[in-house]
Amino acid sequence: MPVKMVAVLGASTVLWILFAVSQAFKIEISPEYKTIAQIGDSMALTCSTTGCESPLFSWRTQIDSPLNAKVRTEGSKSVLTMEPVSFENEHSYLCTATCGSGKLERSIHVDIYSFPKDPEIQFSGPLEVGKPVTVKCLAPDIYPVYRLEIDLFKGDQLMNRQEFSSEEMTKSLETKSLEVTFTPVIEDTGKALVCRAKLHIDQIDSTLKERETVKELQVYISPRNTTISVHPSTRLHQGGAVTMTCSSEGLPAPEIIWGRKLDNEVLQLLSGNATLTLIAMRMEDSGVYVCEGVNLIGRDKAEVELVVQDGRMKSQITNGHQLTVHLMFAKSFYFICYLCLYLAL
Repeated sequence: MPVKMVAVLGASTVLWILFAVSQAFKIEISPEYKTIAQIGDSMALTCSTTGCESPLFSWRTQIDSPLNAKVRTEGSKSVLTMEPVSFENEHSYLCTATCGSGKLERSIHVDIYSFPKDPEIQFSGPLEVGKPVTVKCLAPDIYPVYRLEIDLFKGDQLMNRQEFSSEEMTKSLETKSLEVTFTPVIEDTGKALVCRAKLHIDQIDSTLKERETVKELQVYISPRNTTISVHPSTRLHQGGAVTMTCSSEGLPAPEIIWGRKLDNEVLQLLSGNATLTLIAMRMEDSGVYVCEGVNLIGRDKAEVELVVQDGRMKSQITNGHQLTVHLMFAKSFYFICYLCLYLAL
């Protein structure tokens, strides 16, 4: 046989061997080895083969528990879909592919977690200067809770940090929180209160394993130092007029409400302005007038009593002489009537 022909046959044999090796029966699984999914989401595991036209696939868990998933097989690919992901999907899954007498397997472990919402900030009441208030930072529906950390900041100041690494492992969603009690000052207004929750799981994308909620602090001052000024006087004649002005301090600035006490102690509302003017006063307008300063967190009041006289005055001199004088008011002028003058013997 010619040398050239032997060389060609040898090269062909090598190529055929390489082709056969490249087409050998193989199996792959995706994602590889280990993956993680959030409870409530969907997760797909894909098992595929090469080197076999019509492989047979099967799926099982390594502890032979129910799959809790759907299987769809087309040609050389089989997909296991978990929708939605639940606690029952936290397993190692095994994909088996059979081609003739050949049998291959690949396994993958599925971890699950739950971190679905931003944390919540709750206050025990409004933030009032000088009064202690408790703030609570909650992280809802967490799994696994032993991986959780919660931080609470006021501005750049770390107020509290809590790690839950000592918590017992349970197959359940849990809500965890930390609390801080502090006394607000007026300088806290406008500062950011930040509740930050972290779930320390390496497989989670960094944007998914940290959540935070921010609230801008608004500090209040309850109404105080409520005062009333009266012009011209609290004692008036019928037909006269009076102007009363009320002021009250607080944050936010208190609204002013005027009222009058009735006989049954019920307050008759009169005005929502700081200044109250009453004209053409009558005797029945006498009474106690009340000013209240009111804002979101409290109220403070002041009272003044107005007395309206009928315009007539009587006086007596009893040192042996008696003089009775009547002073009568009629619109804008007075009449003075001397009724009697006599000398007692």
